[in-house]
Amino acid sequence: MHKTSEMRDEAQAQALRTFAGNGFGDAAIGRTEPHVLLDSVELYHLALANRSYQLREIIGATLQAVGDFVRQTITRWKRQQHARATYLALRALDAHILRDLGFHRSELLSVAAEVAGHADLTRARLRRPF
Repeated sequence: MHKTSEMRDEAQAQALRTFAGNGFGDAAIGRTEPHVLLDSVELYHLALANRSYQLREIIGATLQAVGDFVRQTITRWKRQQHARATYLALRALDAHILRDLGFHRSELLSVAAEVAGHADLTRARLRRPF
């Protein structure tokens, strides 16, 4: 039995040396900072502070998202109002003026959408040479 324990100790020592040489195992790892035990009051205060921090982060992110949503909604509404005003102004023009502008009455909704930024610009802008 004595011989077996010596062989086991020798095998463990060899394994530790091997693991340390390869960068594995407990031999290469030491304590880097002292372990401090906290009492229940300190632990409670730390947990309370962490919870407060997490709630601040969640509430801040929620308020940011709500603010972004409100800004986007207002921007969309303003674009719709601009498109509607453009459409109503163009609709009030007669066919001759629309033709001079280069539009047909059937294009008024798409022109208003382009002006308001709801649609991509699809009309070619041609200029006459001087």
